Amino acid sequence: MEYDNHFVKVEVDRSVALITLDRPKANAVDLALYDELRRTFHRLGKDDRVRAAVFTGAGKVFCGGNDVTDFVDLDFEGATEYLAHVRLTFNAMYDCPVPIVGAINGGAVGTGIVLATLCDVRIASERAVFALPEIDVGVLGGARHVMRLAGQGMTRMMMYTGRRIDAEEALHAKIVDRVVPHDDLMSTAMELAGEIAEKSPPAIRLAKQGLNRCETMSLKEGYEFECTLTAAVRQTAEASEGALAFLEKRRPRYADRG
Repeated sequence: MEYDNHFVKVEVDRSVALITLDRPKANAVDLALYDELRRTFHRLGKDDRVRAAVFTGAGKVFCGGNDVTDFVDLDFEGATEYLAHVRLTFNAMYDCPVPIVGAINGGAVGTGIVLATLCDVRIASERAVFALPEIDVGVLGGARHVMRLAGQGMTRMMMYTGRRIDAEEALHAKIVDRVVPHDDLMSTAMELAGEIAEKSPPAIRLAKQGLNRCETMSLKEGYEFECTLTAAVRQTAEASEGALAFLEKRRPRYADRG
């Protein structure tokens, strides 16, 4: 699987894809980069080598948000078209069947904080900071994604003020799941992705599908949907191998895809 990207670097090693946003100076996202991210996550879901992914930013910033030069002459019609590209990109990342571990290495502002929330698990460097600064540059957006994790009060405070919060505040607000020393960030994220990659590939993909769908379902509807996924995963050879390995007290032997 070839990715052929300019600013989104993809490396696959032992079933784990390392995806690095690399657009100097601050990994700011313009229209072309939104489309490159969308294509990357679509392809990632079809890449049979990949069982888990780590998503991070190059340099000192995770993602500095939108390239504000895109907004200077943007009128209503232009904004409507532009934001359609943005939504498709965010949907591609959320819907990607491969679990994504976010390694938040620095500033995650605007689009950056949304990209962080779209990861399945977020591990932050102690140097990371988070913000919704759209109110200061004449746009709105991103708050609904943050609200999935942080709740109403924190999201509204960040949206209304554009104020930055540090990694510990983000951990307390549940925007991230763990904060680690900066030098330990990538090893911690890669270790978690490696642990996920050792699980049954079809079961992991069905599990992510179930978790995504259950977010918008009631308790009873969500569990009923999970039951249909359990029946589906039982049709795979990996399910039988997993159960047999458990009984025989050994590691399961899944087909090598990496």
